Amino acid sequence: MRFELFFGEEMFVDTNIFVYALARRHRHKRKCNDLLVQINHGDIAGFTSSTAINELFHAILVGDVRRRYQLKKEEVIGFIKNNPHVISETKVAYEALDDVFNSNVVILSVNFEVLKKARDLSEKYNLLLSDAIYAATCMIYAISDMATNDADFDRVDFIRVWKP
Repeated sequence: MRFELFFGEEMFVDTNIFVYALARRHRHKRKCNDLLVQINHGDIAGFTSSTAINELFHAILVGDVRRRYQLKKEEVIGFIKNNPHVISETKVAYEALDDVFNSNVVILSVNFEVLKKARDLSEKYNLLLSDAIYAATCMIYAISDMATNDADFDRVDFIRVWKP
């Protein structure tokens, strides 16, 4: 289902929604940004996971380093490991964190209960563990709607997926 059809009260926000909203140019930028504005205005209660914050930082860091140093995708992690100073030089990744921290999005902690449930959901729905953590977070915190562009969540029968 599409964002613009959502009239619920609360929604889990996947990493890709933040990435699209913060991108310089992306075909989903406007819709994702509009959703985050609705959350910031209090029209929708927005939630995400501490795992999503980690993924957001990583995605923006890798993308920025790749662009700035004109690296191939497979070269980026090794380059960062060999040149750790590029981490603190990637201000855009820290600004992305600040944008989320200064928003009305509630960051839900990943605790042992979430991890145990994620293990089971990963096996049941064939999800990567990070995606299973999101699904488990939704289950444990009783959040039935998720904003994501990840088709893997279409396999999860207790989550209504909302795409940009």
